[in-house]
Amino acid sequence: MIIDLTTKISKEFLEWIESFPKNKHVDSGHIGTHLDIYKKSDIPMEAFRTKAVVIDVEKIANQRDITIEDMKEIEIPLNGFVLFHTGRINEFEYGSDQYFANHPQLSHELIDYLLEKKIRFIGIDCSGIRRGEEHQAADELCELNGCYVIENLCNLDQLIDKNQKIKNIYTMWLEHPKATGLPCRVLAEII
Repeated sequence: MIIDLTTKISKEFLEWIESFPKNKHVDSGHIGTHLDIYKKSDIPMEAFRTKAVVIDVEKIANQRDITIEDMKEIEIPLNGFVLFHTGRINEFEYGSDQYFANHPQLSHELIDYLLEKKIRFIGIDCSGIRRGEEHQAADELCELNGCYVIENLCNLDQLIDKNQKIKNIYTMWLEHPKATGLPCRVLAEII
């Protein structure tokens, strides 16, 4: 079975975005499900297929930062994909002010911990792993360590309690010489 983790962008949302003056962030590819790549590093092609683990943090994500303690006893696959289910995209419509405002975030210590584990991707069902001015800095830190952040995922709730059944996560991105947000499609293969 295949579960699509890619947030679909409606025609109405695109028309609404296009009604505003030029937005450098949006014009650079930071819309819908995308992979942040500010330093324009080369993503290894073999990264398109990874092992994965889903961390369900929905109950605490709006109360405090997500920490290492929230991942106790979870085995993280080398070169894997760590997905964080915060429930944000189920709570608020993608593109709404509520979706972006004060979204869940990972603690600095958790980001460092994940990078030490040599993972390939951090995925989250909200608009970033850190907020505000720390957003881009966190993405760049990950990228400099061979890990890439994928934002605005959906359907992670369908993967809860299926960690043992996730065969692979397939991530397909479109290279772009100038964009710092690469549109991507993310699919989970369940056995």
